[in-house]
Amino acid sequence: MTDAEFLEALKKNVTGKRAEYKAFYSTFLGGITTSPHHMIVPIDDHMVHRGDAVFEAIKFVPQGIYALGRHLDRLETSAANVDLKLPMSRKELEEKIVATLRASLQTEGLVRLFLARGPGGFTTNPYETTGSQIYCAITKLAPMPSEKYQAGVRVGVSSIAVKEGFFARTKTCNYLPNVLMKKEAVDRGLDFTVSLDESGAIAESSTENFAIISASGALVVPMFDRILRGITMVRAMELAKKAGVPVEQRRIEVSEIKTAKGALMLGTTLDALPVASFEEKSWSEPLKKAPELVTLMQEFALDISSGELLHRFA
Repeated sequence: MTDAEFLEALKKNVTGKRAEYKAFYSTFLGGITTSPHHMIVPIDDHMVHRGDAVFEAIKFVPQGIYALGRHLDRLETSAANVDLKLPMSRKELEEKIVATLRASLQTEGLVRLFLARGPGGFTTNPYETTGSQIYCAITKLAPMPSEKYQAGVRVGVSSIAVKEGFFARTKTCNYLPNVLMKKEAVDRGLDFTVSLDESGAIAESSTENFAIISASGALVVPMFDRILRGITMVRAMELAKKAGVPVEQRRIEVSEIKTAKGALMLGTTLDALPVASFEEKSWSEPLKKAPELVTLMQEFALDISSGELLHRFA
């Protein structure tokens, strides 16, 4: 294959979702591109063949990038957990993210940020690479249908084993269990599945957190021992307290869901999303049954449009 044929093949394969990629920055390529056929990663990057990388998905709105600082804090924590170094300073990384976002000409979407071990070999040895890499893609956000925020979503228990504590708390690109959870949900005709720990307590969904509104009206979220410390879930706890909704962080037994006023999914792309059913338990008109959900959704809407976590840029 010649260079011309290679380039033509790349262009030919810009179809489906790939056509919606708006901008891309790569330390490997050394710059920013807005051409989707340029948005590629070396196959020998250990992120590709071993999942040896950490990542974040960060929402942006016209007013700014939401919770950028907290996402970068978590990226650095995950990186430290696997001894992965940023190839630039935190300030330089923020500047690259903003520059890539500007190049995309988008006002709403997702910043998909990856810190990878880098290319240089195909073994599990992390020392064989040429150095860590940053990949930053700006994509459109595919929101959940608006009716789901009124009627709620369908959730079930996952058959996929929960991750061990260290791997649950470290946001790496080794996401095969998460992929299987999402496949399971789609195959069952559900919106989400949620894993359980060995004792049967609630853990998390494939890329979202699960919480309940207890019979007493408290927001109850799982402990962080076997789940990722969700940026949205932590913010939900803060916003709930601000709005006068009691907050509890503890184990949630499946049996408790049967008596709960409501349940919700929490995540970067969702904010706070009501649950209509969890296995055999259902909540008709979930927002009426648990007004605390309405309060939390309203608080999120205000926080994302004008809150203190917005990273504003000209």
